[in-house]
Amino acid sequence: MDEHLAVPLSVLSRIPLGVGLVILAVLGYVIYQVYFHPLAKYPGPWLGKFTEAGAAYHAVKGDLHLHIWWCHQKYGPVIRYTPNLVIFNTESGLKDIYVRGKDLRKDVHYGVIQLGTKNLLTVTSPKEHAKRSKIIGPGFTSTAMREFEPKLLSHVHKFRDALYPSSDPDRTWGPPMVMSEWCSYFAFDVITDLVFGKACNLLGSQQFQCTVYDISGMMKRLSLLMYAPYVFLGRLDKKLFKDEVRGMKRYHRLVNSMMADAASMSGHVLSQLTSARDSVTGPTLTDADVYSEAAMLAVAGSDSTSVSLCASLFYLATYPHAYAKLAHEIRSVFPSPDDIRSGPLMQQCTYLQACIKETLRISPAVAGCPYRRVEKGDTLVVDGNVIPAGCSVGTGIYSIHHNPLYFPRPEEFIPERWLTESGAGTDKLDVTSAAYAPFSQGSRACIGRHLAQLELQLALASLVWSYDFRRPDTAAGAMGAGNPGAGIGRTNPHEFQLYDHIISQKRGPVLQFRPRAR
Repeated sequence: MDEHLAVPLSVLSRIPLGVGLVILAVLGYVIYQVYFHPLAKYPGPWLGKFTEAGAAYHAVKGDLHLHIWWCHQKYGPVIRYTPNLVIFNTESGLKDIYVRGKDLRKDVHYGVIQLGTKNLLTVTSPKEHAKRSKIIGPGFTSTAMREFEPKLLSHVHKFRDALYPSSDPDRTWGPPMVMSEWCSYFAFDVITDLVFGKACNLLGSQQFQCTVYDISGMMKRLSLLMYAPYVFLGRLDKKLFKDEVRGMKRYHRLVNSMMADAASMSGHVLSQLTSARDSVTGPTLTDADVYSEAAMLAVAGSDSTSVSLCASLFYLATYPHAYAKLAHEIRSVFPSPDDIRSGPLMQQCTYLQACIKETLRISPAVAGCPYRRVEKGDTLVVDGNVIPAGCSVGTGIYSIHHNPLYFPRPEEFIPERWLTESGAGTDKLDVTSAAYAPFSQGSRACIGRHLAQLELQLALASLVWSYDFRRPDTAAGAMGAGNPGAGIGRTNPHEFQLYDHIISQKRGPVLQFRPRAR
């Protein structure tokens, strides 16, 4: 035999052994995951027993919330969704995880969505979260919102006027308006004014309007990385998401510019971050920390409110009886649009509050599953189930909001379910409220919930007082709605469609406005 072939042949002779070892390893892994893993007894999607690839697919597709909901329909209220994740679709499970489980850490997967360094959304430690909340929280309290309200009202009026720029005395219908764009412009102007002390002025200028698309693309990319962090290898994510990466860089430049402008001002959230001090160690947050917090606040504070406002307008335009009832309330309570503000008159608008609650139920801004991890040395009991260390737990917000045990006829927009005077009954309302979690529950509930509620109240009241609006009877009028051929969870033409990329994204609705008859 040629001596030059000796080494290759010896290597080749080992290949069957190597292949056999790989097959045995894979077979052993499969057997363990199916029969011996601590979560093996829980039903769920077959692929989820072995890998997070299925979750990654649905995350980038934007229907993760719908797939979790569908799995609950098929497998029951407790499912093993990925190898180490159990999702509960019960009110008691919700409380055990987010309220009674207040000391649970956020899952390590959240680390991939931090913007440079950890921020309030991504920090995993409850102690560190409490520390950050103490710094940021004062800027988002109900008291802070009352102080910010005059600025907020100026943005509301600018938003209202932009939707019908004509002064047509004949009250003709205005042009079709893509509300996913206009609501995003409004919400981003509001949050940048609060955080940086100066609005980005998307409502008044086209210069930075691309920011809303940059943020949407950034969240789509990050939602994939949460479940498939290996996409980072070889910078594959940057090859798959070239446009999104360019958009992310534009967003970072914009945030840096706003931070530089804000340095000469005070009275905004950013000034709280930069001035925070520990009596012993000095500055509490590094420059990188401050940047990460500000950048994420602008994303979370704009995306969540804009999708909720879009959904509210969609449902009002889709359910005429709800629109008529709300219009009567708003136009009866407020003598003029200048009277629309928080206070005693707004508190009389119980149907407005019910419409907002029902919107946040059926189309939550965070529709997926915010999950928590059981740390080494601990165990957790959730709804009677013992969850071992190293495993994660959560509740799909969209799923529990569509659970008929808590919300009868869950696919319908029924604001009356929140009103005792409409026959809901106190006991029934207590059950409904216990399973309601659009801002999550417990110590890590959304810090911006007071701002979101105030924005929705003022914007909706102002639009309903000033205008009639409708979905045009054209193909464009169907934007945002489900349709029969759209796939699981997207077939209901009366439900506003969400695209779950950590924070829900949206397309539409398209609406026309005209001044209301006086």
